[in-house]
Amino acid sequence: MAKSTKPEIGSAPTGWEILMAFGPGMVWASMSIGGGELVLIPRVGSVFGMMVLWMPLLAIVLKYFMVNEIGRWTVLTGRSISDGFALLPGPRAWLNWIILIVAIYLGAVHIGGLVAMVGAITHNMLPVLPPFGWSLILMLSFIALTWTGKYNPLEMLMKVVTAILVISAVIIAAMFFPGLGEVLKGFGFQVPGTTPDWAVNQFKIAKNPMAEILPAMAFAGAGAINSLWYSDWVLGKGLGLGKTYEGDKPGIPVEELKRLDRGVLDRVANWYRVMFHDNLWAGNFLTILVTAAFMINAIVILNPQKIAPAGAGFILTLSKTYTQTLGAWAYWLFMVGAWAVIYGTMATCYDGYARLINRTLLICLPNWKAYARIHPTWRYRIWMLYGTVCNFVLVYLLQAVPVTFLQAAAWVEGTFLLPVVALAIAYLTSVVMPRLFPADAGGPYRPHWLFPVGCVAAAALYVILIVMLLRN
Repeated sequence: MAKSTKPEIGSAPTGWEILMAFGPGMVWASMSIGGGELVLIPRVGSVFGMMVLWMPLLAIVLKYFMVNEIGRWTVLTGRSISDGFALLPGPRAWLNWIILIVAIYLGAVHIGGLVAMVGAITHNMLPVLPPFGWSLILMLSFIALTWTGKYNPLEMLMKVVTAILVISAVIIAAMFFPGLGEVLKGFGFQVPGTTPDWAVNQFKIAKNPMAEILPAMAFAGAGAINSLWYSDWVLGKGLGLGKTYEGDKPGIPVEELKRLDRGVLDRVANWYRVMFHDNLWAGNFLTILVTAAFMINAIVILNPQKIAPAGAGFILTLSKTYTQTLGAWAYWLFMVGAWAVIYGTMATCYDGYARLINRTLLICLPNWKAYARIHPTWRYRIWMLYGTVCNFVLVYLLQAVPVTFLQAAAWVEGTFLLPVVALAIAYLTSVVMPRLFPADAGGPYRPHWLFPVGCVAAAALYVILIVMLLRN
């Protein structure tokens, strides 16, 4: 009989102590809030009004199932979700190849849009330098922040900036809440048939409503690639078997998972419950709360005035959700909060794309010995520097417009790729993962049917919306 495997896994916290283990969910929420929730979703609300309130909120709810299954895989197996995708049937590492190509593209375009955005915000607060000048300085500061590749400083930064944004947005929404009856109208599952003429003529909004709505929904609660980073943050936090992860490689071979000691399986299952609450409350609920607040603010304040965030002046338009409700002094409240959350999102994106590209390269090209011999820290830094150089080119030479670049990133990541990733996650945790553990493991090692169904529903939602776009 094979000897059981007993990695050292400490006891998981229980009760209110679970709150102290929160972290990956807050990082995920902070990252998702910084792109879609701050810019693209309020833009949709300002154009189409209350009828579209249901759309981003439903998208975030369904992405909850995806992120939970990403966390389940990571906590229970001690390996990244990219390692899991390598076990899918079909050509070797086929999904990782797709993700690698998309991540290299997004490492330039997505981050480039955010760099341009934070530069514009800083210029509006401190006009001593042009937006590009501030973008360059802030790019260098992002490198300094994440150069070590350590998780804890990043987590603390995310907690601070998330608190700033949540408090300010929710206060505005509570003060100018339009009433329960009006809000309920936003959950009638209506889809706009046309884009208002004022939005098309004055702000160059697409005539086809779905061309504007789909990118916003793609980044509602983060896109397909960004959601995968939850796996990295769970590993960085050391939840469950994530504690055994060494450098950028799993600490326990996949074939040894069947030999895990019963006590170890039980302790890891308790860590899954910690991750479950981290994702549900610190990640999903927090994102829904802030998204609803920003959406309602845009609907109540900007839509009646027929104003939409667009072009280089997008940030001044968004600031009206504060200044026209609280007074001129709230301009600084909004700007500081917006700067903080975009800066935090930028730090997260630098970190996330660097880790993902490095890991998928190792999986896709396992025989590239020269790359594998480079120290893991320097592989991470190489891809951080790649993002910086590309962002410099996009922001300076191509004069990146934040809204346009974020939409370009969202089209690839959140619409056409998301259904594929969602279905792959459902298959991985409901079919592949149970086979890796003892038959009597039970519990979280055999996911409840609701979670894979939720992932399938997320895929179906975007397929339906894509079909609606093409039909129009």
